[in-house]
Amino acid sequence: MTRSRIRRAIAGAATLTVLLSGAVALTTATAVTDRQVTLVGDLQSELGCGDNWDPACAATVLPNTGAEDLYAATFTVPPGAWEFKVALDGTWDESYPAGNIPLRLAAETDVTFQFDDANDLVSIDLPGLPGAYDAGTDEALVSAPVRELGEGETFYFVLTDRFENGDTSNDEGGLVGDRMVTGFDPTDKGFYQGGDIQGLRDRLDYIEGLGTTAIWLTPSFKNNPVQGEGTDASAGYHGYWITDFTQIDPHLGSNAELESFIDDAHARGIKVYFDIITNHTADLIDYAEGIYSYRTIADFPYKDVNGDIVDVSALAGTEPFPQFNPATSFPYTPVRPAENEIMVPDVLNDVTLYHNRGDSTWTGESVTFGDFVGLDDLMTEAPLVVDTMIDIYTAWMDMGIDGFRIDTVKHVNFEFWEVFTAAIADHALATPVTDEFFTFGEVYDADATKLAPYVRETDMTSVLDFTFQSVAVNYARGQSAQGPAALFAADDHYTTGHSSASALPTFLGNHDMGRVGFLLQGAGDELTRSAFAHEFMYLTRGQPVVYYGDEQGFVGLGNDKSARQSMFPSLTAEYQDQPLLDGSTFGTGDHFDTDGLLYDHIASSRHCATRTRPLDTGAQVELYAADGGGVYAFARVDRDEKVEYLVALNNQTTAAEVTFTTLTPAPSTPRCTAPGPA
Repeated sequence: MTRSRIRRAIAGAATLTVLLSGAVALTTATAVTDRQVTLVGDLQSELGCGDNWDPACAATVLPNTGAEDLYAATFTVPPGAWEFKVALDGTWDESYPAGNIPLRLAAETDVTFQFDDANDLVSIDLPGLPGAYDAGTDEALVSAPVRELGEGETFYFVLTDRFENGDTSNDEGGLVGDRMVTGFDPTDKGFYQGGDIQGLRDRLDYIEGLGTTAIWLTPSFKNNPVQGEGTDASAGYHGYWITDFTQIDPHLGSNAELESFIDDAHARGIKVYFDIITNHTADLIDYAEGIYSYRTIADFPYKDVNGDIVDVSALAGTEPFPQFNPATSFPYTPVRPAENEIMVPDVLNDVTLYHNRGDSTWTGESVTFGDFVGLDDLMTEAPLVVDTMIDIYTAWMDMGIDGFRIDTVKHVNFEFWEVFTAAIADHALATPVTDEFFTFGEVYDADATKLAPYVRETDMTSVLDFTFQSVAVNYARGQSAQGPAALFAADDHYTTGHSSASALPTFLGNHDMGRVGFLLQGAGDELTRSAFAHEFMYLTRGQPVVYYGDEQGFVGLGNDKSARQSMFPSLTAEYQDQPLLDGSTFGTGDHFDTDGLLYDHIASSRHCATRTRPLDTGAQVELYAADGGGVYAFARVDRDEKVEYLVALNNQTTAAEVTFTTLTPAPSTPRCTAPGPA
């Protein structure tokens, strides 16, 4: 295949350009043929060199092949994990590529190392492998990339209480009393403000206009209205303090209203996702000791009803599981006052179904055994807890929910997920209404190697891509293009016969860590950079997630409560005084403008991606990554259409001119150009 070199001036951070490959000025590069090209790396000592990483070693020089620009040599490399690159002219003044190339061999292998001087490309060939592809014999070995059932969505993540108040009669959740009883106080960012399911129904036009195909709701189940005392008191407006797993919180509406909302959304082609919790319940268990610091298993082992020490981790999921005595089995003595015996299903009122070890320290064993800031941590090793959670959530699936975002995944033992996700997947396949049910977990970690096992080794469809979030925000701030390069290079961790990185929900900020507008503060021109970050998210692999209010330029003052503003008119002074990305003030009005700030820009980015299939679902091939801040470019290609689309981004405020090689040479007119707001 003929390759073309391209040179293009790419504008600064306000512009992203998507092109058919070759839709640029073509140039010809003059090669130098009298190079000394040396294979360098930690394998040189195995190939006859005295030292590794020695650009002057004659034993690993790649001679010119006679093809003018091509240098190559074959070496027998022993098994192991190696890294290599090439250095030119016996020094480190010029070497390729920018990073080291990993090479892992299970056995001694003949490897041909090649350097294309015209295009600065390093490659390898394995001459001992069988010959070229033969459709007659090899076609059965080639399969299409994995695409998960239910993937391909664009999410709108919404905190229901903070979106729109469609029914003021439910503001106090049917409770009578002051805010410490009802949880309702729209002047306080830590209490219910009035948003509900009816408000979501009323604003479906707004949500749909953004290009949304799936709405992800924060947990909607009945919550303990208020927890804490004095200045530490706040309400369960966020949905994470569940007392009844079988009904919608009355502050938000009813089960019947939810069903109607799902029907309305489905009529528009929009799916509805539930945020679910299996890790903990509301804080309704006290300890008789009045102490809440974490107690380790080594110092305070579990004991069964007979007083024998048991290892619940080793027994996770097994039958019969140990029986416990509240007075003698736990590091603390769990006490549930009669007025707190309100859990539904009733089985969850049993205090022996909780870990009862005190507050997590977020390290070691406490990650899965500790209370999540006081919330009662379920003993998910117990089969009864596993079965209860399966019964709860398969019942919600039957209502027509399209998928689950699963909370606090890494705070639950892995054996639980193996059983729970398999049961959810089996139920989906057995129920026509949910046969494309999609689940993704919150594994709060930016390391792909920590995220991937939940996709590879359970039936969880995917995980939230925290790695993407970290890299995308840093790149939008102007940091190195090597960040995106490393991000996408790790995608193979998700690749199996049933999973791939294409299903990962990607996001820029959320209700816990803060909004992208806040995370970009200090970078300069944050409005443009937020637009740039959203473009990056929409045109790279994965399923983009927009956090409600980001399309209106919300910034916030930090994370948690300071990132949970109301879209409808707010009575909370902190929210009213907060700046928006354009420098204006949040104010006392509502925020459903479809013309201003980022709403139209995000909708246009979605349109740009979806009107050209490869930009939405095509394979992604990196073409260029600057060593520092600057250009990151890649191609997206659909396996059936076989047309290359080039995406080139520049995170700097000044124009950049770069040269790189596209996959195909056919110039064409730009298909989609999406400038950021000026």
